[in-house]
Amino acid sequence: MEDNKCGCEDVECMDESVKDNPNETKENKPNEDNECGCGDTEYIEKSDKGPNGDNNGCGCGCEEKEGYELEENNECRCEKESSDASEGDDGCGCGCGSVEYPDQSAIGNPEKPKFIADDKSINEFEKYAHSMGIKAVGYTQLTPELLIKDKFIQYSNVIVLTMEMSKELIGTDPSDETQELNDAHYEKLGKLTYELSDYLREKGYATEVAHPYGGIVNFSPLAQKAGMGFIGQNGLLITPESGPGQKISAIFVSIANLPVKNGNEHVWIPDYCAKCGKCIKACPEKALIEKETCCGGKEIEFIQKLCIGCSQGCNYCIGACPFDEKGYEHVKNKFDKMNAKLMKKKNKKFEIKLWYKWAKQNSPLFADLVNGSTIAISMTGNDERMILLEKKNADLKVNITNLKELENHAADLMFLMNEKDMGKLLEEDNAAKFIEYLSSGKVQIYAVINQSQLIDKGYNAFLDKLGFRLGGGGCC
Repeated sequence: MEDNKCGCEDVECMDESVKDNPNETKENKPNEDNECGCGDTEYIEKSDKGPNGDNNGCGCGCEEKEGYELEENNECRCEKESSDASEGDDGCGCGCGSVEYPDQSAIGNPEKPKFIADDKSINEFEKYAHSMGIKAVGYTQLTPELLIKDKFIQYSNVIVLTMEMSKELIGTDPSDETQELNDAHYEKLGKLTYELSDYLREKGYATEVAHPYGGIVNFSPLAQKAGMGFIGQNGLLITPESGPGQKISAIFVSIANLPVKNGNEHVWIPDYCAKCGKCIKACPEKALIEKETCCGGKEIEFIQKLCIGCSQGCNYCIGACPFDEKGYEHVKNKFDKMNAKLMKKKNKKFEIKLWYKWAKQNSPLFADLVNGSTIAISMTGNDERMILLEKKNADLKVNITNLKELENHAADLMFLMNEKDMGKLLEEDNAAKFIEYLSSGKVQIYAVINQSQLIDKGYNAFLDKLGFRLGGGGCC
């Protein structure tokens, strides 16, 4: 489907009759509404979320949210500020600021470093790392957006290391003593990282260490890129091995054939975390706040200056996280079961017999359409299936098909609604309810073909029955 700005092809967008009603309450306001500064146009939102759940466009999260019991972590939200590390950085990467550590290497870099490592060498390195106390090892390529400092890094090949935080640290109330314990974790991982760097240098590879308390790279996004876990709603890495409770470091290395993973199997984590509020409630300083987006969704904002994670070792948000309390597999199983239940519920809206009944009850609306005219009905939050109503010999044929068929102009118009409103529409079985939902904006209408084609197929009369008109600001 070839879009102009608002998702329509060569046609004008919907008028005031289908725009947001300023008197709508938060409860009945449809999530698919667009208030993103798009002027007098309506368009189909395209969700393209980044690692932190940001959408393109204006950052709107306009999807329905069904209640899960969830949450997240905040291992390192930094109160300390640094002109180098904090500028332009959402968190601190972890460590807690731009601390310059002297090189603790016991072995110098080789003059002629090796660039290839066989599987045996990689396996031996991982085995050695685990024997020292490293919980997980990942591999990735360094890209500019992961750097906090404008610093030259000779090798873009990265080994990422995590070390699990102790239960003592996670379970202890914030205090100066807790902060000392927190610092000790960073120091320990830093020492292990240098020892592993020396191990690689001894094997003939060149290295450079990113100390976990330093401010060279953004560690959580780096580990996410390595496929080790995924960043939760408050910006910290959640992994199968340690949940949200880990420290992260890295080694830049000359090995060019690191076993880098393609994709990330933990991409579901933000979806779970987005429906959880435990970390927000657990934060004693209110450093995590829930805010409404411009489209009626919600997002979590982190107020760095309020966090005492790096000044007093606060880890309440980690201790309250289901990934820490119950473990990764428990949360994943629960998430999968909930998703299966929700999918089953959504699938009921795509039962073909329900739509045959609906089409029969509303057949007078479609009487003026010519044979071959086809209308798609789609549900927000469902990117797989849609209903196709096709006019054939005075009857409406109903098919359930793949949403991607719209790219092939399988339909002339598309109606878009959320799951709740689709269910109510099917229950009512009358044209009045359909027209009511259209006029209130609960059901949105988009053109897939151009205006002249719509006219040729009889859509002028069809839209007139619905209270719209082609061109002139009425519809499409």
